[in-house]
Amino acid sequence: MLMILGPAIVLISAATAASPAPSVKSSVAVSTAMSTVESGEALFRSYCASCHGTGAKGDGSLAGSLRVAPADLTTLARRNHGKFDAERVRKTIDGRAVVRPHGDSDMPVWGDAFKRSGEGYSEEKVRARIDSLVEYLRTLQQP
Repeated sequence: MLMILGPAIVLISAATAASPAPSVKSSVAVSTAMSTVESGEALFRSYCASCHGTGAKGDGSLAGSLRVAPADLTTLARRNHGKFDAERVRKTIDGRAVVRPHGDSDMPVWGDAFKRSGEGYSEEKVRARIDSLVEYLRTLQQP
């Protein structure tokens, strides 16, 4: 993977060195763009919507091809006696510490996927991404 990324990094470095120093406006725009990419909603669209659907109802484009239908994530609190269990949701998304007594899941282990991503995420960054997803799911809960 370093062989693939190496030339890209050199090209980015060369382009950065050749370009003028960024203005405050462009730095703010880059910062805003980066935080938008890492928002829970953006992460959900990138990693979850294909199975769970854009509205998190379990009706994503890949839902029909899975062994187990994806959960309607808007009813997590309702199914837990009206309480959104953030820690349980966090562990489910992470997937690395969840014990599955009833067999394997079609859901990817996002903790591992985020950790191995090309960006070289630390455990802290993995947790921040998962926390963003958890908080976004909290906002989708139906009464």
